[in-house]
This record gives sequence, C-alpha cells and structure tokens, in this order.
Amino acid sequence: MKKVLIGLLLLFLAACSNSEQKSSVESAKMDQTMIEKKIEKKGEMETVEAKSAASTYSNERKVMYTANITAEVVSYDETIANLTKKAKSRGGYIIQSNAVEQNGKIEAYVTFRIPQNELQRFIEEVKKASKSVKSEQMTGEDQTEEYVDLNSRLKSKQAVEARLLKFMESAEKTEDLLKISEDLAAVQEEIEQLKGRIKYIENRTDYATVELQLTEIKSHENFSKDFNTWEKTKEQFLTSIHWIVQAASWIVVLVVGNLPIVLLALIIFFFVYRTFKKKQEKTE
Repeated sequence: MKKVLIGLLLLFLAACSNSEQKSSVESAKMDQTMIEKKIEKKGEMETVEAKSAASTYSNERKVMYTANITAEVVSYDETIANLTKKAKSRGGYIIQSNAVEQNGKIEAYVTFRIPQNELQRFIEEVKKASKSVKSEQMTGEDQTEEYVDLNSRLKSKQAVEARLLKFMESAEKTEDLLKISEDLAAVQEEIEQLKGRIKYIENRTDYATVELQLTEIKSHENFSKDFNTWEKTKEQFLTSIHWIVQAASWIVVLVVGNLPIVLLALIIFFFVYRTFKKKQEKTE
C-alpha cells in the first residue's frame, strides 16, 4: 500500500512539473509573440510617419532648370569678369569656362550655377552684357516624384536600422550578432546611397544651370572700322582728284575760251608798250 501511495505521489509531482514547464514555455512564446507584434506595429507606425512626412514634399516641386543662351559680346574677358561678379553677388558660381580663338573670333562655352530664385535676374544681366542674343532656351525636369519616393524609402530604412541596432544590443549568440551585423551593414549602405541621391536632387533643384555660348566680335568690328577708314580715305582721295581735274578743266576752258580776248589784250599791250618806249627814247 505504501508503495502505491509513493507511486501516486511521484506521478502527481511529475505531472505538476510538466505542467509548470509547459506553462513556462507557452508564457515565453506568448511574450516573444507580443514583442514581435509590438515591433511590427512600431515599424508600421514609423513607415506611416515616414510616408506622411514625405508627402509634405509634394507641396514644393523639385524641378531641375537649365537655360541655354547663345550671344555675341564685344569683349569676352570683360563680359566673363562682369558675369562672374554678378553670379557671385547672387549666390552663384562658375563651374566651367572654355574659350577658343579661330579666324580672329573667340568662341567660348561657359556654365554657371545660379540659385533658382535668382535665375531670371541673372538671365537679364546676361542679355544686358551681350551685344546681341541669338538664341535662348529654358528646359525643366521635374524630380518631385523621385524625391518623395527617396525620402519615404530613407525613413523606412532608418526605422529598420534602429530596430537592428536594438536587436544587436539584446543578442547573446555570436551567430545572431554576425547575422544582424550583415543586415545592418546592408541597410546602412542603402541609406548612404539614398542620402547621396537626395542631396544630388536638392543641389540640382536649388541651383539652376545656365549654359552660355559666347562669340567675341571685337576683332571683326575693328576690321570693319579699319575697312571703313580705308574706304573713306579712298573716297576722299578720289574726291580731291575730281576737284583737281575739275579745276584744271575750268582753267583750260577759261584760257582756251577766252584766248581771242587774251590775244587782243596782248597785242594792245604790245603796241602800247612799244609806243611808250619810243616816246621815252625821243625824250632822251
């Protein structure tokens, strides 16, 4: 009888122990599930917040503007110095300048980066600095959709990065740490790529590109002036010759036309002179 009681007691204790272990395992599983649900819910909230924040960018369009102007200038050096100064005063800068002289002309290609809110004013200054504007073109590329998408993806990746860092702090096994480190490195690389693209779009949309094709016509003008001077000199020379010929013609006309009168005058003068001389000889 004692053996039976002892056996029943052992069975009861074993059952209690199994029940406690099962309850402990189930409790641990429930805790883990609750933690995972909280993490998932937090991740969803962060994603929603990221999308909400990114949607605010749609109110401000992100457009890349490029202006192309072809113009003629009197002096390339003076024009570039003037425009560089103007660009700097408006918060812009020059990023490229290439000039080539051919056949007495200077062809130059110059690129400026100008804040978008100063773009139209700078274009007007380019026109004022030019002798004549041959062509003008403005193009724009809307980057708003990509910019919003990049910011949304960046917020999501940053949320994933934060969760991975928390998992790394609580991880105990080496293999878990290695796996989390690999995932974290991949996420951080994607974050840097997204940030680089966002920065590029911000720079390209905050600053407009102004591409100038300039032709210096100073040497051509000097040649024209010299040519005009020679033409005027030649014209004046021909005019002088004309007047000389005309004066000589008038002299010839005057002499030949009045030749009978001249001859008569000479004959009269001769007789008068001869008579006067004879009287003078008799007196002596």
